[in-house]
Amino acid sequence: MTTDKSNMLCILKILEEYSDEDHILSIKELLEKMKLLYGRNTDRRTVYSAVEALQDFGYEISTFKENGKGYYLVDRTFSPSEIRLLIDAIYSCEYISKKQTEELLEKLRSFLSVHDRKKYSYTNIISPDKKSPNAEVFLNIEILDAAITEKRKVSFTYMDYDYNKKLKPRRDEKYIASPYAMICEDAHYYLVLISQGHDSPSFYRIDMMKDIRILEEPLDYSKKDAKLDSLRRVVYAHSGEPEQIHLHCDKQVLRYVIEDFGGDVLIEPREDGSFDAMFKAAPQGLIYWALQYMQNVEVIAPAHIREQVIETIRNNKYTE
Repeated sequence: MTTDKSNMLCILKILEEYSDEDHILSIKELLEKMKLLYGRNTDRRTVYSAVEALQDFGYEISTFKENGKGYYLVDRTFSPSEIRLLIDAIYSCEYISKKQTEELLEKLRSFLSVHDRKKYSYTNIISPDKKSPNAEVFLNIEILDAAITEKRKVSFTYMDYDYNKKLKPRRDEKYIASPYAMICEDAHYYLVLISQGHDSPSFYRIDMMKDIRILEEPLDYSKKDAKLDSLRRVVYAHSGEPEQIHLHCDKQVLRYVIEDFGGDVLIEPREDGSFDAMFKAAPQGLIYWALQYMQNVEVIAPAHIREQVIETIRNNKYTE
């Protein structure tokens, strides 16, 4: 049965799907689409009334009186530039499977007109081979979110690759841990947890977790006592008690120091154009970071980290 409310919804859907600033629908085109898409013989007064009602509900619709051409939906949930940003972000998330990536992108594109969707139909931003083969990621996130909210432990199987590039359980027995938070770091999504029998936080990739179960046991530590402050300077998803770091760096890496260790890093320029950087960070992650930029970065302190970097360089596989 045709009603004013259903006509209003049909016209809103038509405007969402087929109109934008560059594709303005005349009253004739709106009536034709009502007939073609919904089998409804409507008149001009129905369109006028529906558009006015939608505007009263807060939808920004440009009309013939404003543009001299017809009707189009001005304000959308996401702008085209926002959709592009979100699409690129989803493509870069390696923890989302290829199938789930495409499903998410399809939902995002639905916020655009059919004309703008053609601009965002590319699917080759990141190699499918880099996408996670684990289809349980979204389910994992839901379960872990519930466990964190309920402040209860979880059990799970942790996976790793074998030489056939297949995911296999890392060990036979289940992991049991207290979950505290989920964070995105280095294109991966991690669960911050304290493993049973330990007293400091560590990271586990959510896309490598399977068969997660919420247990009846409460968390080993309250969130306040879980030493989560040690995660403020996380590098390469390595946790640990932060230490005061002193680096001597070439100017080429200034941007990476600031981006990776935060805007409160103390920077002291030297006369030769290089600079010293002082901040706090987890030592193990800092070692990997320093090795990545070893041609431009020297660890000055603490001494034990400097020695570990030197030892790693000395014992690399290219040393004869």
